[in-house]
Amino acid sequence: GKRTALARAISLIEDERPGFQEFLHRVLAAGPRARRVGVTGPPGGGKSSLIAALANLCRARDEEVGVVAVDPTSPYSGGALLGDRIRMNDLATDRGIFIRSMATRGSLGGLAATSKEVIDLMDAFGLTPLLIETVGVGQTELEITGAADTVVVVLVPESGDGIQAMKAGLMEIADIFVVNKADRPGADHVLNDLRGALHLRAERTLDPAHWAIPVLKTVAQTGEGVPELLDAVDRHLEHLEESGELGVR
Repeated sequence: GKRTALARAISLIEDERPGFQEFLHRVLAAGPRARRVGVTGPPGGGKSSLIAALANLCRARDEEVGVVAVDPTSPYSGGALLGDRIRMNDLATDRGIFIRSMATRGSLGGLAATSKEVIDLMDAFGLTPLLIETVGVGQTELEITGAADTVVVVLVPESGDGIQAMKAGLMEIADIFVVNKADRPGADHVLNDLRGALHLRAERTLDPAHWAIPVLKTVAQTGEGVPELLDAVDRHLEHLEESGELGVR
């Protein structure tokens, strides 16, 4: 329950100090327990704002929240701005929220090299849910699927042709689609394209227990649509548990 201990443990893992592997084995013996929600999508989609709004809703339910925010490392200076942490600054004063910002340090896949281990540590500490924000990703950075139970893919009206987006690898991993900044022109067009493409895909799936991927509209800055997103995340977790898919993941 000591947050300074958690912070030191994370540093121990990130720096791969002597004994870190044995430490991880001991801590993770109990296995995963937390709800893990990944938020991914192209740059500029408002992922940080969406996570901040979700975290505040979870706090209103008296849940202790862990946030892992991954920022890109500059190939020139080797530094990272950690802008996600700046955008989530309002959360930093809440004792019920633990935020860890991580730089990719050249790691591909949308996460940092030790993101999964850091998520495991937060899980062992007792934080739930765990909200994981990837760097702004394109079609191939799909590592979030190995770290989260529920993957939320965030698009914006400027994402262009929704059908084209559906063909991208990133679109294949979504459990929930969100069109954020939905107060902008073109939001309904992207929404309809996505729903149409998902309908076609569902017709090819004969399994009646198959998860029907919802497509939601949000305006993270005002909180509009965020409660519906949290409801969808809860429903997806129930589906995973009832279908046995959670154990597989």
